[in-house]
Amino acid sequence: MKKIILLFLLFAIYSNINSQIFKEPYYFVGPDEMHVYIKSNDTLYTSTTFSLKLDNNKKYRSHFKIWEQKENPSDIVIMKLESLDSIPLTTEPYPEDRFRIFVYKKNSGKELTMINDISHLTKQQMAAFNTDTIQVKNNIGMKLYSFTYMKELLKLKKVTTKNDVDKINEELNDPRYLTIIEEYKKENKLPDPYASILTANLINTACLNIGYSPIGANFSMNIISSDKKAKEKEEIITEFYKRLNP
Repeated sequence: MKKIILLFLLFAIYSNINSQIFKEPYYFVGPDEMHVYIKSNDTLYTSTTFSLKLDNNKKYRSHFKIWEQKENPSDIVIMKLESLDSIPLTTEPYPEDRFRIFVYKKNSGKELTMINDISHLTKQQMAAFNTDTIQVKNNIGMKLYSFTYMKELLKLKKVTTKNDVDKINEELNDPRYLTIIEEYKKENKLPDPYASILTANLINTACLNIGYSPIGANFSMNIISSDKKAKEKEEIITEFYKRLNP
């Protein structure tokens, strides 16, 4: 009887971890680079990348053991995690407070938004944390696009000329983007010391609103606005977009 109960519990845990979330990689399209999140069994890997080509998980930047994953309510996904990365040059490479909780909002089948990162928890604090108390009033945070959606976004118009830059900047001058900034400042619960998440939110939203691909948009805007010669700008941007293809 005990063996049956144990097998049932193990099956429940396995089914919980292997739910529909992160069935494929998800990308954060940042202002300078992309970050990809890949789940493999009970491990979540994250890497910095400039391409949609999927490398093996040996090239990760950080990785986490997934202790628990659940949806609460149906559009909220909560992950209890343990950082598996050691801290170099320290007497405590694996600190006791290496546990954390990621909270995601499901926007659609194509998008997730990480809306909270509850970090510096001990194992006991993580295990005892009552995730039913987590309240979500908005979807302000780090927007992640699925690999399938990223391939769709690559088909949109790319930023290659000064005219493209001017159109995006004109869109960003719309007063509604000031509202996005104010809401972000008020509601954001993620660490963002360099405002990279906010910058990504603004530029990606502007690009999508006027039919441009957000992938590589900020990079190209910076190159086009630089003092480099026209031919050099063209070569850099062309090579950049070549590298993106999966």
